[in-house]
Amino acid sequence: MTTLRPLNYFSRDSFLRTDLTAGVLRSQGGTRLLGVGEDFLRGFVTACEHETGPATVLILRRCGHFYGAGLARRCEAELSGYLGRALRDCTMNEFQVLIEDLWRGFGLGRIQIDWSLGKYGFLAIKLTSSPMQDIGPKGHLSDDMFAGVLEGFFGHFASDGLTCVQTGDARMGDKEGTTFVLVPQESAPRVHALITARTSHSKIVQQLSE
Repeated sequence: MTTLRPLNYFSRDSFLRTDLTAGVLRSQGGTRLLGVGEDFLRGFVTACEHETGPATVLILRRCGHFYGAGLARRCEAELSGYLGRALRDCTMNEFQVLIEDLWRGFGLGRIQIDWSLGKYGFLAIKLTSSPMQDIGPKGHLSDDMFAGVLEGFFGHFASDGLTCVQTGDARMGDKEGTTFVLVPQESAPRVHALITARTSHSKIVQQLSE
C-alpha cells in the first residue's frame, strides 16, 4: 500500500510549533520538545566525568538507550496518527524514508541503514554528523550515547533483544566512517572479538552474513 501523505514529516517547516507566550516547543502532533545545544552536551559529559569517572561511558550509553526507546514510542504513535495507519504496517521503503527523515528532523545527523542484512538477523548502520561525535569522554573515541540511542530505538521495533556495537569511528581515521551493527545479544561477543582483532566494519558485516 502506498501512503498518500508526504513522508518528510519531521524535516518540513510545519513540524515545529512554538508558543512564545508559554515558552513551549511542540511537534506537529503535539509532543512537547526540548532543544539542547552543543554547550549543554559538553557540560553534561564533563559533569559525568567529574562525578563518575570511568563510569561515564556506561552512563552515556544508558542515557542514549532511554532516549532512543522513548523517541521510538513517541514517533510511532505520532506517525501512525499522521499516516492514518499503524507505522508497523508501512512498507520497508516507507519505513526507511521515515526513519532517515526523523534523524534529520531531530538534528541527530544522517543515518544510513543496510536493511538487506535483516535476512541474516542483523543490521549495519552508518552515522554521519552525530551531535555527540566530537563530544565524548577524554581518551575514549566512540559514540557511546548514540550506540545506546540506536539500541533503544530499534529495540522498540524488534521482537527479540538487540545489542548495538560500534564497529568504526571516523575520528579514529576509519575510512568507512562511524559505523555500528545491531545484532542479537548472543552475537555481541563475536563482534567484540572481531573488533579486538582490528577487523574492519565491512569485514565484520561479511563474516556475520556468512
